Amino acid sequence: MSEHPPWLPDPTLDLDALFLFETKRRVQRDRTVSLNGTLFEVDAALMGHTVTLRYDPSAPISRGIEVWHDGRFVERARVLDAYANCFVRRNRPTQAIEVDTPALAPRSPGLSLRDLRGHKPDDKEQR
Repeated sequence: MSEHPPWLPDPTLDLDALFLFETKRRVQRDRTVSLNGTLFEVDAALMGHTVTLRYDPSAPISRGIEVWHDGRFVERARVLDAYANCFVRRNRPTQAIEVDTPALAPRSPGLSLRDLRGHKPDDKEQR
């Protein structure tokens, strides 16, 4: 027989949480992560970050999954509502090119159409 009594877990310990599966995913620019072919919505502040997803594979998908970042619980992600997600504003970088130096002054355009109207060709120009 063993000299030590059996270890009893703390009554406040969540035993279900001990048996959750974990996987890491990168949050896409549309605020989603994919798990087993299903898209889940997460907080927009996590875009581009790698998060840990904790889930029970035997539970229904509608229950959602736990999202952890830097060792802290962030939220319970829900299955993506694609219709609502398409209306979310996203902060996209501008497509304009920004230059450090100012543009040079434009070159002289030469003759303008206004000057050509009053201009009559000489006899020398016609030959």
